[in-house]
Amino acid sequence: VNEMALPIIAVPKYQLKIPSTDKEVNYRPFLVKEEKILLIAMESEDEVQMTTAIRDIIGNCVYEDLDVKTMPMFDIEYIFLQLRSKSKGEVIDLSYECGKCKKQIAVQVDLSKIEITKTEGHEPKIPLSDDVGVIMKYPSMEIQKVISKESTDIENIFSTISSCIDSIWDKENVYSSKDHTQQEINDFLESLPDTAFSKIQKFFDTVPKLKHDIKLK
Repeated sequence: VNEMALPIIAVPKYQLKIPSTDKEVNYRPFLVKEEKILLIAMESEDEVQMTTAIRDIIGNCVYEDLDVKTMPMFDIEYIFLQLRSKSKGEVIDLSYECGKCKKQIAVQVDLSKIEITKTEGHEPKIPLSDDVGVIMKYPSMEIQKVISKESTDIENIFSTISSCIDSIWDKENVYSSKDHTQQEINDFLESLPDTAFSKIQKFFDTVPKLKHDIKLK
């Protein structure tokens, strides 16, 4: 008996530019299997499971190979938002609490108009003195996963900064963080004067972010 294959509904293909690289990639909307992954993760209320679900969904829906684990979080957020807009609709209803009267105000947000904002002068290469500096990398999904939930906010901030140092340079050499232990990187950070450490903190304060302005009537 010859069994006929069941029909498959064709899905549209879209394009987007990855904010950090301007690389164009092709993607499709969520299918039921991605909806299932997302719902299970949401029901678990587990941050690690949610992160894994988002990584898997992007891996499924984007046709090109992406190293989702090491991508900047703002790239992940932007890509996921585009997937969501093409899968469930570009306009979502949200509720906003008025700062003055405390009333809930219904607002509509067009996801297709949400953009990445970049701060002028934001650079990953940061001179800390006349002859010493660092080259930073953006917080990634992988870095977020290793930050301990049991640690204090201060410890987590320090761990994030330490994990995001890609290399340290002076007049003669560049020292890759991959060639040094985490403790050595921590010791380097702890040896910095406050003015130098503030320059690194500014890098995180000005990391590209998703932004959309809403006009309230």
